[in-house]
Amino acid sequence: MEPENLPDIDPTAHNRRKFLQRTGGVSLAAMVGMSGGASAQVTEDGEFESDPYSLGVKSGDPLPNSVILWTRLAPNPLEADGAMPNESFEVNWEVATDEAMSDVVTSGTATAKPEHVHTVHVDADGLQSDTEYYYQFECRGESSPVGRTKTAPEPGSSVDEFQFGFASCNRWADGYFTAFRRMAEDELDLIVHLGDYIYEYGIDGPATPRNRQLPQAYKKETTDLDTYRLRYALYNTDPDMQAAHASAPWLITRDDHEVDNNWAGDVPQDPDKQSTEEFVKRRAAAFKAYYEHMPFRMAQKPEGASQKLYRYYEFGDLIDFNVLDTRHYRSDQACDDVFNKVDCEERFEEDRTILGDAQEAWLLSNLAETETTWNVLANQLPFAKMDFKQGPEEGYRTEQWDGYVPEQRQVKRAFEEDANNPVVITGDFHSHWANNLISAKSGSDEPVGAEFVGTSIASGGDGADMDDFGRYVVTENDNVEYYNNRRGYVRCTVTPEAWTTEFQVVEYVEEPGAPARTDAVFQVEAGQPGLQPKHPKVLADAVAVGNGKTGTAELTARWLDEGLAGGSVTLSLSNPEVATITDASVVDAFGMAEATVSSDGSSATLRFADLDKNVQSVVAGTDTPLATLDVRGDATGTTDLEVAVDRLNDEAGSDLQATTDVGVVVVGPPPVGGGDAPRDPDSDGLFEDVNGNGRLDYSDIETLFEHFDDDSVQLNRAAYDFNENGKLDYDDIVTLYDGIN
Repeated sequence: MEPENLPDIDPTAHNRRKFLQRTGGVSLAAMVGMSGGASAQVTEDGEFESDPYSLGVKSGDPLPNSVILWTRLAPNPLEADGAMPNESFEVNWEVATDEAMSDVVTSGTATAKPEHVHTVHVDADGLQSDTEYYYQFECRGESSPVGRTKTAPEPGSSVDEFQFGFASCNRWADGYFTAFRRMAEDELDLIVHLGDYIYEYGIDGPATPRNRQLPQAYKKETTDLDTYRLRYALYNTDPDMQAAHASAPWLITRDDHEVDNNWAGDVPQDPDKQSTEEFVKRRAAAFKAYYEHMPFRMAQKPEGASQKLYRYYEFGDLIDFNVLDTRHYRSDQACDDVFNKVDCEERFEEDRTILGDAQEAWLLSNLAETETTWNVLANQLPFAKMDFKQGPEEGYRTEQWDGYVPEQRQVKRAFEEDANNPVVITGDFHSHWANNLISAKSGSDEPVGAEFVGTSIASGGDGADMDDFGRYVVTENDNVEYYNNRRGYVRCTVTPEAWTTEFQVVEYVEEPGAPARTDAVFQVEAGQPGLQPKHPKVLADAVAVGNGKTGTAELTARWLDEGLAGGSVTLSLSNPEVATITDASVVDAFGMAEATVSSDGSSATLRFADLDKNVQSVVAGTDTPLATLDVRGDATGTTDLEVAVDRLNDEAGSDLQATTDVGVVVVGPPPVGGGDAPRDPDSDGLFEDVNGNGRLDYSDIETLFEHFDDDSVQLNRAAYDFNENGKLDYDDIVTLYDGIN
């Protein structure tokens, strides 16, 4: 894109300062690489030379009348002290009912002290229950971003619906925190984080997908207070993480990497390299930095190397959360901490614990006394029994609850005998799982609850929908219903009648900006423990084509646990003026097939039979290709690709009651911002005039940034690939900015 070929820029439309303010300022700058230098300081007069809120704002641990508000003053977050002087600063705070902060309901002043790296924890009380609020900080003339939070309903009050998300495992070095951005867009009632908020390993910044040069202190493992503080600061500079924190209150607990991989009580990962005394000192530093950077209540403030993280939160008569700590009080892992240990008798020893005596008694009491409809364990490691050894032998991972069998059985008995509708939500595993929790009674195969394990935010890199490990674990374990190895988060919608879990995945994290999709949905009905059976689903693809050009859409099926003998499916375009089906074909796996396209190209009917029995029992949520459609774009716009299942039969000849998902066909770049259609002013195939107002200005950059993840952008890569690298990434925004500027 040559600047001399561009139309004149309207200099009065916006200026860069206003643009950055309107689109998130520091967050946008950090995302697209326009951040300032690393020498930001506070002047001798006490004024900030750069944004002191570089780590954003947070809220957490909501009660009916209060919520904890958090921020930290850190003009340069990659210095251990945040480039702040060794003196206290007064920080004003306000809570309002509106995002514009015009209807302030309470306010006050907190002191940011250097001994706590200028963090503040405000207990904003006197609030109304079950109410959405907004909050903001101010210090020496500098205002923070506005955060959104919400108080809990009163205990026992009637709650019709509660929506929350949960996540874990945010390894910065493995990729971008895109899933946090997608959580923020959901504007949930609550976000639960289940551990591994940071990773303690040293980081070689340029060797990571982020390709970012970091100060020398980041290249070594975190072992002291300064390095733990630096690690939290680095993670909290991420704009996607900031967006999620600012979108809803959080409930947070820790796993191992906030201290040391696989630590257990007073035992480090490598006792031959760290003495107990050295490790306890390290743990105290880790706990202090952890508390400083999380929106915890005073009860969670550590005392040296001790910190009470297990706690109980209730949301009306609908749902309660037992937030667990399965690291601080546990016995060391059995049988040398093996992943799939066969014949490990140590894991059955009665004196072994993952919770500790006090926490176990607290949990069992809560389950016995609860009066809410749904009882949740917010838990770090998989609770369900899971055999990880392929073949006839059984092998169990001793780090998770399978390594502490007596306590695992005790909690299951409480689920069965005392709890109402128990659900375990779990992190740690870097993959999505849906598990039935089977009764501890000898010989029983009845479920007593359900477990949903959420994948990582970034740990493990891009991943894949299915791999050999997931395939054989689902096959080996009758109680394991689902697996996916991409990154993402989990969204749960809870009503008095049912619990619905949506497993969200992003296609990649090694580049920023990936869209999210719902990979699988599971439901638990109140009064009926365990996962509801999954029905087969037939899904149409999304495809983007240019005017007069042809693209290919795929038709797939999922949840074919009993195989597929054959069937008949009809696909129709809801708006045949936008696109036309020109051809259709069934995949070669089916020995007999027929595809018929209507004369006007508005529909296609597919009939197929699996003569060679290629599509037998398909593991979990694996996609099975059925057919492809060739679709020609006829006019700029969008049309649904509707799916109607005429008939499906499994391998036994039984009828399958299938559900469907509608696809979409996008032709040309439709309006991105909902107003005028984007324009290509110099006919180079790139639509630089994103807002379609006939000129190039900062509003085009702003519009593209705000709608970057919309289908109208993501499905039209060629129109917005301004850096011409064959994909959409935030450097396209920078390239457009450079061209306009």
